[in-house]
Amino acid sequence: MLRRIKYFQAVVRCHSFTEAAAECFVSQSAISQQVRSLEKELGVSLLSRENRHFSLTPAGEYFYTQSLSLTQGLENICKETSKMGLSHA
Repeated sequence: MLRRIKYFQAVVRCHSFTEAAAECFVSQSAISQQVRSLEKELGVSLLSRENRHFSLTPAGEYFYTQSLSLTQGLENICKETSKMGLSHA
């Protein structure tokens, strides 16, 4: 699920599935598929798609904001854990 969240964040940050795919080093179809899979798992649309454009739904806005806190927190946990490992080596 974490990979799908990061892909979703990239789509929102880049305002583009194509640019997000390039940033994440995957195909555009992979990004699209992973975001749809995330939406299916959550049971809610995160993006309102219109032709080649999209906007965040209210649920998408909430999920994006909260997911940024989650991924930042996880990165901090990993950094601190690594520091602890180095100090005991």
